[in-house]
Formats: sequence, structure tokens, C-alpha cells
Amino acid sequence: MDVVRQIYESLPETIDMPDSLRNRPVEVILAPLDEAPVGPDKRRKKQKLAYEFLGAWKGEALTRPVQGAFETREPLG
Repeated sequence: MDVVRQIYESLPETIDMPDSLRNRPVEVILAPLDEAPVGPDKRRKKQKLAYEFLGAWKGEALTRPVQGAFETREPLG
């Protein structure tokens, strides 16, 4: 199995891939090595953005269609 693990001090604009991995299904994972915990200020900012979005729908009223009757199934066992 061809596995490439590379640590960059500064991530470049593009990353070169080995020829052996080209045109194949691959998994690419990018994770920062200097991950800082999310502080209360960032949490509040995200929460504020969510509250600004709530109730923002300006179109016609949304209605849920009729769901139909619940089916009867045979018991297991």
C-alpha cells in the first residue's frame, strides 16, 4: 500500500501527489499541528451567527405535508 505522510512547516498553495496515487481513490486529511482550543469568544461568535440566521426565511410559509398512516409490521421473533 502506498502511503504518504508529509508535515509542512507552512502549507504550500498546491501539494504534489506521487504518480502511484494519481487517478485512484485516496483519502486526504489536513489537520493543523498547532491546534488551539476554541475559546469562549469564538463560541459566542458562532452562537451569535446562528441566532442571526434563525427566523431569517423571507419566503412563503413553510408547511409540512401530510405524512400518511403508520404502517403495521409483523413482530420480530
